[in-house]
Amino acid sequence: MAHRAGAQPQPSPEDFVNQVFHMIVDSSFSKYYLVERADSCRFEKYDYDEWTKYYLKEPVSLAVMNELAQKVYLSHIKYDWRQDQLKKAVCITARKGDSLFTISNPALTARSTGKRKILRQWQELPAEERTLFSFSLPHFTDDGQYAVIDLNFICGIACGTGFTFLFRHASGGWKLIGKYANWSA
Repeated sequence: MAHRAGAQPQPSPEDFVNQVFHMIVDSSFSKYYLVERADSCRFEKYDYDEWTKYYLKEPVSLAVMNELAQKVYLSHIKYDWRQDQLKKAVCITARKGDSLFTISNPALTARSTGKRKILRQWQELPAEERTLFSFSLPHFTDDGQYAVIDLNFICGIACGTGFTFLFRHASGGWKLIGKYANWSA
């Protein structure tokens, strides 16, 4: 893809995630579980006034926000993450991810005290062993200066949240400039 003069080259999706994950994933994790198929981004519709009033750390033009929203809207790419290019990520299928939060069959037939014991053991696992992440494919402005990506994390059957993050490319790399909570359980 040809870049405009002064444009920042766009990183691969994996390179972008590697550059920003420490800002949006618990950096104490030695690894994190990631759903192998990229999610869709929710940024195709947004309220500019709300973003500028509550969610942005610095001004972003309406034109930039609209360009990112259009990129998200037009994107119909199914994308599987390439684990060999991701730092700390352990890519798993959505089905395998569901199994992180399902109490095994013997527990379903056990007395309620047995279920509580299994639940307590699960809750005592390190957070990185009982948290599942999914990223959307990142989208970039044509000049490569801005990017948007969604992150969902699930920490149990009725536990999790989803965010949209906006980044601006700065001299030291990507800078987090906006964060919006999409959903919470």
